[in-house]
Amino acid sequence: MSQAPATARRLVVGYIATDRGRDAIALAISMARSAGTELIITIVRPEASTFTAGNSIPQDGSGIVSQQLEDWLDEALALVPDDVTARGVIHTSSNESKGLMEVAEAEGALAIVIGARATTLMRSFRIGTVATSLLHSSEVPVVLAPAGNSDIGPISRITTLFGARPGAAALIGAAVQSADALDVDLRLLSLIENDGLGEDDTAEIQEFAEEYGGAVLAARAAKMFESGRAVVKSQAGADIEDAAAHVDFQPGEIAFIGSSRLGRGGRVFIGARARRLLRVLPVPVVVVPRRAVSAITPP
Repeated sequence: MSQAPATARRLVVGYIATDRGRDAIALAISMARSAGTELIITIVRPEASTFTAGNSIPQDGSGIVSQQLEDWLDEALALVPDDVTARGVIHTSSNESKGLMEVAEAEGALAIVIGARATTLMRSFRIGTVATSLLHSSEVPVVLAPAGNSDIGPISRITTLFGARPGAAALIGAAVQSADALDVDLRLLSLIENDGLGEDDTAEIQEFAEEYGGAVLAARAAKMFESGRAVVKSQAGADIEDAAAHVDFQPGEIAFIGSSRLGRGGRVFIGARARRLLRVLPVPVVVVPRRAVSAITPP
């Protein structure tokens, strides 16, 4: 692991000593290599209670437990290669999701990366209690690493998934900013329940993307469209889940989806449609708050 400069931007990685924690680290390494971010690998220790064999993380502050947490953190940091900057944090909080959000706020993190639970038949993501809490409360994007398929290598393209009308300034804006910063292609993909987008709809989405974020970013977005690095497409299906299931993804791709309109104060709030998407998407997913103040990459 290398040392981060004082101005480094950060990703918080939620770690537990299971495959889910290792999936989160694998994805975070791919993101860090592409975006030049520092990883804050975080283990959350509950404030009180006793350790039971069914818990992934012991819950008291005894010397033995503290040493076990340190050992787990050392194991996590050993997974990070020398070309990626990372450091570890053991943070005490009332629960894991709250602790990860506290660390993200303290570190000024761009996003929180967590692993999904083990896959079930025909489902790429199974959302547990920690993910559910984050997806209802986080003020920064939440990145979900698919079980067993998180070492994606360099990020190659960002696909942003939304309904027939954009209606999601933060989502499209974060995707434009991230794709531009990463120097990768951008696909704005509308999932619809009919035969496709009309020309007026396609033009409206492209115009919206080009206007997002002020003059500088708008010029970059326009240049991406002119060069063919950004495109507006549609995918039809019997319903939104069926449409998403027929989307083709390339190696190294990540998907952006938006939070529900019910999200308050700029927080993530994942709704029924987003949950349906998570059942079928085979790639890492970034869930963007409706009022996201940053993308997953440094500006």
